Amino acid sequence: MSTLNKPTVPVGTLVVGAVVPYGATVNEEAIRAQGWLFCNGNTVSRTEYAGLFAVIGTAHGAGDGTSTFNLPDYRGIFLRGVDNGQHRDPDAAGRTASNSGGAIGDNVGSMERYATALPVASPFTTSMDGEHTHTIAHVPHDNSSYAVAGNYQAIWNSGFAYTANAGVHMHTVDSGGDAESRPVNTYVNYIIKFQG
Repeated sequence: MSTLNKPTVPVGTLVVGAVVPYGATVNEEAIRAQGWLFCNGNTVSRTEYAGLFAVIGTAHGAGDGTSTFNLPDYRGIFLRGVDNGQHRDPDAAGRTASNSGGAIGDNVGSMERYATALPVASPFTTSMDGEHTHTIAHVPHDNSSYAVAGNYQAIWNSGFAYTANAGVHMHTVDSGGDAESRPVNTYVNYIIKFQG
């Protein structure tokens, strides 16, 4: 991805490439007339939207690779500031392109899939009643009969023994939980400025 010139930002002015939350249903024709496009990942013309292409380039997708590029697609996802080498995002290097030809890694436009960290402040624990024993079949737990002279194998009593009750083992949790991890949230639409 080529380095793009950062525009000078006059105080009080929204520059081309600015993304804002929009608290209404998007009427694409109406917002386009005011210099905005819906952040829905559409492929648009590099010529018609030359000003926007000069700012965001192919960060959100290369379109057809020659005459078009992709708008950002922020539908149904949370936005996150670029890590910019601060190491707050431990997976920054593994971020992928949101569309073909888009930015990867620690760059604007890259996407990160689901992840769940181990809890730090309040770790998960099991209750004490999770401590239990398991039976082991066919292990002697009292006297067995003696082998007959000339026999190389003793005859064990049927029965079972118990493992220790320390409970030091793991069980796989394969059910429960929700479809995603998320904070309380509300829906907005995101729109991007394409002309001043």
